[in-house]
Amino acid sequence: MSRANDPTSPGALFRSLPRAWDDLPIWAQLNITWKCNLDCVYCTEYDNSKDHVPYDELVRRIDKCKELGTLHTDMIGGEPMLHPDLERLMSYVTQNGMTTGMTTNGFLLTEDRLKRLMDAGMGRIQISLDALNPTPGTPKSLKTLRKKIEMVAKYPIWFRVNTVICEQTVDEVEQVAEFCMGLGVPINFSVVHNRGRLTKSLNNKLYLDRVRWLKEQKLQGKPISTYYFLIDYYEKALEGKPMDWTCQAGNKCYYVSPSGDFHFCFHVDAQMPFHQVTRETLAGNRGKKGCETNCGVDCVLSTSLPYSNLATVAGIEARDGLLQIRSQLKQKVAGLRT
Repeated sequence: MSRANDPTSPGALFRSLPRAWDDLPIWAQLNITWKCNLDCVYCTEYDNSKDHVPYDELVRRIDKCKELGTLHTDMIGGEPMLHPDLERLMSYVTQNGMTTGMTTNGFLLTEDRLKRLMDAGMGRIQISLDALNPTPGTPKSLKTLRKKIEMVAKYPIWFRVNTVICEQTVDEVEQVAEFCMGLGVPINFSVVHNRGRLTKSLNNKLYLDRVRWLKEQKLQGKPISTYYFLIDYYEKALEGKPMDWTCQAGNKCYYVSPSGDFHFCFHVDAQMPFHQVTRETLAGNRGKKGCETNCGVDCVLSTSLPYSNLATVAGIEARDGLLQIRSQLKQKVAGLRT
């Protein structure tokens, strides 16, 4: 299997170059099911009293994503692996010239299913993992998902593990990260938020310590997928010094709910039915949304900051990139001396 469907491949990145100056979207999150097989204490993104979105309706929404110029359409939930047509949907996305992937809790993932999903066109997978051992509030643990992570790590696919720093996980996220880094699997830290805002996390020294620890690991050359500029954003927010920025959600990225509504992100109210959205609609969404202060939606932050704060982002990446090179050179010199 190749990485032809990888959204970070050279070909995919080349196709994304026009997004630096146009008003079209890079990626969309397509929520394909309300259902989830877990009940994580910090999650608000499922409702087991409701059902999957029908295949034909999702095909229409994928067509709309293509019409809007979207490059990557992610399948999310709930738990996307519960949807009976997941492979068909991924195949349809790639047949329409877009890349696709999913964020999953990993519990339903088997080697056979992974191969079938990759054959269907999946080029990206993120597994959410929070603690060393399962609890009623944090079932996504290293104990339950270790073999799943080891399995995916063997395959040529864009893969990372995401762990949420929250009250239940703050004492264990470093050990979770060390396991993933030992496999060479990139890891990302998200800071827990409440409906998109970091209000519950502010002034929490333990959270800040974990973010700074993550930065130190990245400086040492460990496989950390969190950008330096995003780590810097979290540091400032947790210190009570929020960055001034402009959200690009609704333009460079957007969310489509199971009910078929267009949102800037999951945590902001619906703007309109998705079928009514046009390229002109997207072009009008480059300005302030009013919810930027202490935002904790890291996928939106990662996309928005380079467009709204380019000079700042470039400066942070250059500064910390040089520090990383210096740190790795010191490690090599120390190794030679021993």
